[in-house]
Amino acid sequence: MRTHAPSDPAEPPANAWWNSRFVVAALMLLSTMPFWFAHLPPLIDFLAHIGRYQVQLHLSDSPALRQNWDFHWQLTGNLGVELLVALLAPMLGLERAAWLIALALPPLMIFAIGRISRALHGELTPFAIAAAWFAMAYPFQLGFVNYWLGCALAFHVFASWVETTGKNAPVMRAALFAVASSLVWLAHAYGWVVLVVLVGSFELCRNWTRSPRTWPAMVLVILRRTWPVLIPAVLMIVWRQGTGTASTDHFFQLGTKILGLIWTLRDQNVWLDTVSLLLAIGLLYFGIRSRDARCDPALLVAAASFLVLILLMPAQMFGSVYADVRVWPIVFIVGLTAIAPTDRMGHGAGVIAGVALAVFVIRIVAMVVGFAAYDSSYAQHLQALKEVSRGASIAVLTRPPSCEKWRAPRMAHLGSLAIVRRDAFVNSQWDASGGQQLLTPIGARGTAFNADPSQYIEIAPGDCDGDLSATLAQRIAQIPRDRFDYVWLLDVDAPHLAAIPGLHRLYQDDRSALYAFSKD
Repeated sequence: MRTHAPSDPAEPPANAWWNSRFVVAALMLLSTMPFWFAHLPPLIDFLAHIGRYQVQLHLSDSPALRQNWDFHWQLTGNLGVELLVALLAPMLGLERAAWLIALALPPLMIFAIGRISRALHGELTPFAIAAAWFAMAYPFQLGFVNYWLGCALAFHVFASWVETTGKNAPVMRAALFAVASSLVWLAHAYGWVVLVVLVGSFELCRNWTRSPRTWPAMVLVILRRTWPVLIPAVLMIVWRQGTGTASTDHFFQLGTKILGLIWTLRDQNVWLDTVSLLLAIGLLYFGIRSRDARCDPALLVAAASFLVLILLMPAQMFGSVYADVRVWPIVFIVGLTAIAPTDRMGHGAGVIAGVALAVFVIRIVAMVVGFAAYDSSYAQHLQALKEVSRGASIAVLTRPPSCEKWRAPRMAHLGSLAIVRRDAFVNSQWDASGGQQLLTPIGARGTAFNADPSQYIEIAPGDCDGDLSATLAQRIAQIPRDRFDYVWLLDVDAPHLAAIPGLHRLYQDDRSALYAFSKD
């Protein structure tokens, strides 16, 4: 493995096609294509967020919303898209604003990867093109949009940090980075952690020495240089004071961490996603071990640090699930961007760039087909809302995540569109303590059907594709009828369900059904 100082990037090949600035622009444009074929962003949790944004925007002017929801703004490290929606929704409408924000996140991430590669290597490397595969990784598909926005902004701020190192106006630079890092924290606190690790690794490698006696002095130098990005630590302390006790649990679950690695690129096709991941691991190994590649030490240290974080972090932190495994894409993005070819690699660099670009295009095509299919199914299922009265209460029931195949139906939070389109109450929003959520569901408070995960029915893994009539009837019998007007079944074999006592069917398609409680 060969490394070079981060402040002295090697001279890139002048005629390398992958080093053209049009490549980054093309990757950014291609990453938006799946959304061209989807009216709603089919990102699992983001559908629930869209319902929350409706309450955020219209609670004050909707009596129906006020009787079922409570919403209070507060300073949290989890506000990125909420603030963007507050800005864009009055101009575009909520659903269009949410669509545009989701569309913008992958190109924002890809642009940051290109900036970092050029800042540290002087070129867009073939390995950075492979890193672009992870701009739409599983945490993004899960709908962790604030986290993804925070990480993308962290990458951009880090790129600016590298670009401005050693420049004049240190006071102005420090002030700008203090503000920028605070904005990253405001988007998502984990994004700020990513920024701190990147900047800390960069400054550590700039001051590296093999003499242990210089460590205390070096630590002081690093702190003196990095203090602007540490300012949000104050915001973190303020946030965590007086916000209750959000759950932090599930430490050292190695099996879950390995599964998270396997799922890093989970999307539309298990074979395509698995082969893509194995190729990325192979490129990492080749780049680190080969004499024909050089590695930026700062990014390697950062990637190793993120790997250690994954091993040490719990699966749930401050109420956020997948706290550890959501970092896997960051490991790959940073690790791959750390690698650049040397002149000795010759035509091999072009082969790597060509394969990386081909895999990216194939993944986008698969995503386009998948997103179009999601959009068609969503449009069909949402026809049921034409039968729902404004301000109604809907008990949503669906199959649990354990029943999902690799390509998930992504219906767990589709019911939240009833909040947007009917100012309704649904039982699939989160009721989190610890300052993680601004929204509190109150429409069925005191019952077992007030919040997520009450929308999931209990099914044994072997019974997922069987007749769910008896299981659904048993679960529906537990719904408090004085709190709910409708039952909405999603991701079930609706045409083959037996009649359910006490319910009158209003709508049905191949995978959903809407019922009203009988009046007798």
